[in-house]
Formats: sequence, structure tokens, C-alpha cells
Amino acid sequence: MLNYNIRIKGVKDGSHEYFFNIDSEFFESFIDSEVTNSEIKVCAKLFKDGNKLNLSLKFSGEIHNLVCDLCANQIVVSVENSISILLQESESELEDTDEIVYIHPNQHELDISQLIYEGIILSIPSKREHVGKEEDNCDKEMIALLNKYTQKEEKNDPRWDQLNKLKDLI
Repeated sequence: MLNYNIRIKGVKDGSHEYFFNIDSEFFESFIDSEVTNSEIKVCAKLFKDGNKLNLSLKFSGEIHNLVCDLCANQIVVSVENSISILLQESESELEDTDEIVYIHPNQHELDISQLIYEGIILSIPSKREHVGKEEDNCDKEMIALLNKYTQKEEKNDPRWDQLNKLKDLI
């Protein structure tokens, strides 16, 4: 995997920026990632104030190989997201939370590849579909086929007619 480390020891107080380009090579190291082709830029800002370390990640770009939920054609999804994390030193092994990442006091660098991956995956909308602009429409033939096979005929079962009449009386 490429180097997605940021320096956390020996940095001066203030803001420090790191830039990363996320493409298909990044997602190859994550097993079962549905994202395999992207053009995403990540700006990581490390702010140090004394012993306090705050890391913010800002994502912007596009994912190119996701599948539309309606027509199953590939779509391009825009990615815009940002996350902020507090880096806290700890001698003991503590489990990271959504807001806090624990680091060892003698740790000089932090690998942020997992944070980048999670930030990108969380920015993908739960419902993926074409936006409906000029060249970004669903496949009409596929939609017609889906509609054809998903229509259900409502058949009235005569055995239920008498029970429904009782329900109406109550």
C-alpha cells in the first residue's frame, strides 16, 4: 500500500497540511471494497496546540464504478465529506471511537489510510441512482424490463370475501 502516514511527533504548534490522491490503487488493499475506481483528493490538517492534536480530513472527488440501484448501470457518485478526530496519547491499549484515536506516547507517525477509507465509504449515499441530467439517465430498456416483471396482478380470493365482510361489521 502507498504511504498514508502523517507525522505527529516533533511537529511545531500550529496547522500542518498533508494532501493525498485516492485512486484505484488505494482501494486494492481493502478486501471486499465495492469502490475500485475513484478520483478523490484528501486534505488532512493536523492542528497541534501544546499536547493537543486534532486531525481533520476533507474529501472531495468522484467514485466511478458504483452501480445504480434502479437500472444496474454504472454511475459516477460525487464525494464531499469531512471528519474531525482528536488524537489522544495513551499508554494502555484503548479502542478508538468515532471522535478519538488513541496513539502511543512514542509514536512518530500515524497511518490514516483506514480513516480515509471510512470517510469515503460513509460519504456514499445509501440510495444510488442516476441524477437525471442530460447524459446521466437510467437505462430505459432495463427500467421497462424491471417494471414488466415486478408488476403484480391482484387476484381476489373468494374465500376472503366473507371474512372481509365480518371485518367491516366490527
